[in-house]
Parts: sequence; structure tokens; C-alpha cells
Amino acid sequence: FEIYSGLYVPGIDDLDNDLTFGLRYASRPTEQFGWTLSVGYLDLKQNNTQPLNDVIGSANGYFVDANAVWYIAGSDFGLFGGIGFGTVNIDLRNTTRDESDDAFTYNYGVHYAWNFGEKYLLKPEIKWRKWDGDTYEKTDEEYTVSFGWRF
Repeated sequence: FEIYSGLYVPGIDDLDNDLTFGLRYASRPTEQFGWTLSVGYLDLKQNNTQPLNDVIGSANGYFVDANAVWYIAGSDFGLFGGIGFGTVNIDLRNTTRDESDDAFTYNYGVHYAWNFGEKYLLKPEIKWRKWDGDTYEKTDEEYTVSFGWRF
């Protein structure tokens, strides 16, 4: 079980880099292969530059991911990839409406798990997330660190 937090970098410059966090359940049934299920949240603010100055107030969203992990040569260095689903809500300033988009996502990345004894781990991770939505089709980046423990 892991708790993670870090920096979310959207694929458009009109939104600032901001916070992401979530929960992850991971299993490693063999030395070389594992899997993860995660749920997360992102919260982004508008960066107040043209052309969207005073248009977007903020954006937030939720996502769920399922990934397969390959631990190279049985080490603690993992390459992963998978699919997911996300929803993003965009607050438009000076209007009574908001924009939202639900989308399938594809993600891939790398991580390294530092194990502390038999029960605890610290895992830095870099993830790229491709959104395949109606209004948002960009690739975002996530830089996170998770703290985990084994039951």
C-alpha cells in the first residue's frame, strides 16, 4: 500500500505546474513482474498568461490507473505502462458554466523502490499520461514520491 504526492505538469502552458496525490496498491508476484492499481487527484491553477488570462480559473481532476510493471533483471528499478480513466473539471472565470472532460488515459514511466527493512519503501516515480479526451488530448507529466508499507 502506498501514498504518493508530487508535481503535476500539464501538457499545455496555460495551466501552472501544481499538485497531485493519491493512493496506490501494488503487488510483485515474481522477481521481474508486478502490477499496480492507483487512484489520484490533480489540482492546477491558471498561470495568468495570454491567451487564456482571466478565462480559466483552475482545473482539477481524478484518475484511476492499472499498470503492469517490469522489474529489470529482478532489481528494484521498474518500467511500467498501463491504461486508466480520468475526469477533469475546468472552472471558467466570469461565467456560470464549467467545462469537463472524461477520457481514457494511457500512461508509462519509471520508478525505483528503496526498501527499508521488510515493511517499508520509498519510491520516486516519473510518469507520462496521455489523455484521449474530446477536448483535451495532451500528454502530461507527473513527478511523485510515494511512501509504502507491506501488510
